Amino acid sequence: MCSSDLLQALTDGFYAVAMTLLVLNLPLDLGQRPMPPTATVLSHALPHLLLYFDSILVLGVLWFGNRNAFEYVERTDHPHTWLSLGVLAFVALVPWTTGLAASRLHDPLAITVYTVNLVFATAFDAATWLYATGRGHLTARMSPEFTRISRRLTAVPVTGMALATGLAWASTWAGLATVVSLPLLAISGLTYRVQHRLSTAMHQPE
Repeated sequence: MCSSDLLQALTDGFYAVAMTLLVLNLPLDLGQRPMPPTATVLSHALPHLLLYFDSILVLGVLWFGNRNAFEYVERTDHPHTWLSLGVLAFVALVPWTTGLAASRLHDPLAITVYTVNLVFATAFDAATWLYATGRGHLTARMSPEFTRISRRLTAVPVTGMALATGLAWASTWAGLATVVSLPLLAISGLTYRVQHRLSTAMHQPE
């Protein structure tokens, strides 16, 4: 197994564990005596469920983007490996920051901790791709137009998460809504279609 395969396997493991911990952090109030009614448990769990699905969307898009990136990354090197580990360091924090935000939905600082962690995760993810397609020369089978557009699109999630951080201080719900909207762009396929169309248009002869 080559080094890029090992790195991808490690990355898949991190995402799998982070997503699993999100589920394990959902509250059940089983330690209370007498046990509360099911409706009460569900009402207490609702904020955690909302943030659970929010975080699943973000982690799912990050993982999917990483999987797509490794379709083009032929090898890895020292800087690329450590940039990738930087992504994983903040991915591993997502279950904790999700629990913090879910327990304090109206606290801008708690939501900021959640969104800033995602800023760092997406920033490291962008840096990993920029390095791989830039000075690292780790990719192949990509046209110059496709490479250029894909590099520019890395700014979208980082900028969006930074915007969510600022909005959280005006309205925590606005900040969280922004976080939700960003992965929906990728899930809908919009960003991939834009990338393909722009790279195809730039490749066409005049």
